Amino acid sequence: RGRERPDEIVLIGAHLDSWDVGQGAVDDGAGVAVVLAAAKQLQAATLRPRRTVRVVLFANEENGFDGAAAYGERYKSAVHQLIGESDFGAGKIWRLRSRVRPDALPVIDEIARLLAPLGIARPDTGANEGSPGPDAGVLMRRLKWPAIELTQDGTNYFDIHHTDNDTLDKIDPATLPQNVAAWAVTAWLAAQAEAKFGPL
Repeated sequence: RGRERPDEIVLIGAHLDSWDVGQGAVDDGAGVAVVLAAAKQLQAATLRPRRTVRVVLFANEENGFDGAAAYGERYKSAVHQLIGESDFGAGKIWRLRSRVRPDALPVIDEIARLLAPLGIARPDTGANEGSPGPDAGVLMRRLKWPAIELTQDGTNYFDIHHTDNDTLDKIDPATLPQNVAAWAVTAWLAAQAEAKFGPL
């Protein structure tokens, strides 16, 4: 819970359901693990951010976005500083794109600078045309909430996606710490920022 602006939310999320033929380890058990571990890192630091950081594990992403719709209906009047979703497997994050107000871009550029040692780049074009994941994307479009996209390496994602092969052994555990670090840093800095990132 935020120490100064507790009613303003930084949302990091993933979705709980999976396609019925697989175990759902890649889509989206990995994302659930990543955002929960990122939140645990923030709690372990014992420093409270300026804004509240909220983890949301959405229901029914695979068949209608009911969880995103219910969250949006319940919290539509709450100020959301930033939203994002980990939902593209467990590959390394290689790019940061945003969807924020133009006057907030210097803060996003600073976040990108701090993520660069993790191998994460801010593109020269389309940097503020990001897509924050499926459930978060629904909320961004419907409620004009600002968003972040931490793009993962999806080279093999669609070999596994919605198949019997979506199993735990397809996750490389070596890639998870980089994902967790990126989400923890992004959530913390967004929660701390003086600038308001939205509404769009």
